[in-house]
Order: sequence, then structure tokens, then C-alpha cells
Amino acid sequence: MAILDFSKDSGKSIAIHFHTKELGPEGQPLYYHTPENPAVIKGHVEFRTVKETKGGDIDFTFEARAQAKWTEQHGKATISFNNLKRLQEQSWEIKLNHTNPKTIAPGVTRFDFEVQLDPGLPSSIEGTRGWFHYRFKAHIKRSFPHRDMAAKELVWVYSSSLRANERHEPKIYKSLWNDVLPVTCTLPSDIFYQGQIVPLTLQFEPFLDNSIHRGQELIVVSAFIKMKQYTKLTDPKMLGKERNDKKTVFSLPVTEDWPQTNQGFTKTIMVELPGAKQLAAAIESGPVTKRHTLKLIMMVRTNMNTEKEAKELRVEMDVKITAPRPEHIKDMAPAHAAPPPYQSIDTDDDDDDAIPPEFSRSSSGNPGYGDHPTDVKHPQGH
Repeated sequence: MAILDFSKDSGKSIAIHFHTKELGPEGQPLYYHTPENPAVIKGHVEFRTVKETKGGDIDFTFEARAQAKWTEQHGKATISFNNLKRLQEQSWEIKLNHTNPKTIAPGVTRFDFEVQLDPGLPSSIEGTRGWFHYRFKAHIKRSFPHRDMAAKELVWVYSSSLRANERHEPKIYKSLWNDVLPVTCTLPSDIFYQGQIVPLTLQFEPFLDNSIHRGQELIVVSAFIKMKQYTKLTDPKMLGKERNDKKTVFSLPVTEDWPQTNQGFTKTIMVELPGAKQLAAAIESGPVTKRHTLKLIMMVRTNMNTEKEAKELRVEMDVKITAPRPEHIKDMAPAHAAPPPYQSIDTDDDDDDAIPPEFSRSSSGNPGYGDHPTDVKHPQGH
């Protein structure tokens, strides 16, 4: 447990401890927040000193906070933007034993706390310019020349919008490629959790009768699956200033063989989504908004064309990313070898969609492909 003791005195300390054994993707205490069972965060604050020390009581606070913070260069001037919004907050005053109003007596003080999260709060999100944190802070004010003492801790919250055993209607995306080839992509839903393995079913019908390609065989030259993450940051104090970023979370080449036929065909691809360290959950908080699009990008031709004459076929599917529920990851073995990290590419445009970047992991047509990447850490012995 990290202890921030700004007095630099080993004779006294202040710390925040949480009563959970699981750790989240950033090594923080982990809590699950679901529609049926809101998260209850329990823990205690502990202050100890071996001798009298100057200071008041402990101000202890909890905040669920969204923040967007970035800078922009305009000529020689650097303009800073900072938008903080608290979606839930709570505070306590922890009384310490004093020999007088400004002097704390030697000893140990423990304060137990409990916070029930409000329904609908988003998942924890880390980012360079925008984030959502669940933060606890214990603070003791001290008069000059003594430095204040403080401890700050974050917990990681998996906030899932999925209900237990909830059934979703399949999400169907239809496209007519070049006005001659009907293509249908089917997902089991448009809501997925971090680390889920998602079946994407592709259905290609024969070329239309009025097409010059009627009766020709469809040949897939190459294909890959891409996940785009779009982030909008806002600062209303600066005349409603916005910043829009986009990132390629992953690119997965489809490496297995494709049918070659003029009768149409159906194929299912298993797409493994990364965990929370690579893929943020969707959020609409004011300062930070995140949304996601799953893209199928293919190069196709007919048996009457050369590979140089292949053309791009693209289907874009807007999806919502949420956090896993406890049952999604409770039974996962924590000791398996970690897979290679997903590629994460920051980009200002979509030009990179046309040619896939270096791939770090493949999708598979085998339903048993791979293990879910887990962001849950289990301390040894638990």
C-alpha cells in the first residue's frame, strides 16, 4: 500500500486500506459494479504517530471524477485546458486524539468507511488526456513550517451495463458492395465487454443478376478486423473548446483460408477483444466521451480479375464497450502466460485503414481460439 507522507518523518504515517483481495489492471483494488449489485467499497484509514506531532483532524474524501486535461500550442503561446466533473462525492471528518487543538497525541487511529456507488457510474478509465477515476484522499492540515500529510489512492471499478443472463437481439449490418454484391455482417449484440471473444458472421451472396460479375467467383485477397476508439474532450470554460482524438486499438488479420465460389458463402470469425488496459469502456461524462467502431476491411476480386485489380470492401459496425461482470472473469486462471500486447496506434485520420499496420495478433475461425486476456490480478495465496 503506497503511503504518501509529505512530512518525510518515519515516526508518523497515514494510509488508506481497502478490504478486497482482487486487483485491477493497474494494480489497484478492484470492485465490480453491476445494474443488480452496485459496488460497495469498504476499507479503513489508519493514522499512527510515535510521538506528539503538529496537525489537525483528518479530512477524508471520496470522488468519482471525470477529467479532461490537455494543452495546445498557438504560435508561441501554450493554452491549457482542464475540465473536472464529479459524478459522486462523499466526505468524512476523522477525529484524532489531541493534547491541544493543534497537537496530535501519540497512538494509532483507525477509521472504517463504506461507499456505495451510484447506479450508472462508468468504469474506471486511464488516458493521457482524459480519464475517469475513483479517488480516495486522506489529508491532515498542518501549520507552517510543517508540511501537510496526505494519502491518495485509486480503486478500479468494472462498471458493466450488462445484466445477468441478459439476452440481446443479434445486430445485423447490411451492405451492397459496389451495387453488385450483397454482404451481411452479424454480431450477437452491439454491446461487448472488455476481454470478450466475439463471433462475427459474414454472409456473402452471389453477385446480382444485373452485375457484369454475375456467375463469377468471389476471391478474398486479404482481410483484417480493426477496432477504432474515438475520444472527445471538452472544456466549457474555454468557449466550449473540444478536442477529438482517434486511436486504432487493434488490427487483427484473418489468416485462415476463404471459400472461393460463385454461390455465396458464410464464414464466422472469432474476434478477441483486449482488456481494459488497451480498450477503454464507453463513457459519456461531459469532460470525456468515448465510443467505438468495429471495422471489417477486405480486398476482394473475382476469378476474372488479377490481384492488382482487387478492390476494397468495408463494413463499419458501431458497438458499445462495457466492463466484464464478475462471472465473466472469476473462473479464469490467472497464471497462464500473457499474450503479446495489442498494437495501439494514435492517428489523426483513417488513412491507415486502407493498408493494415504490423499485426500483433490474429483472429481465428476456431471457436476455441485463445484465452481471454484478463485484467484481474490475484495476490499470491488468494
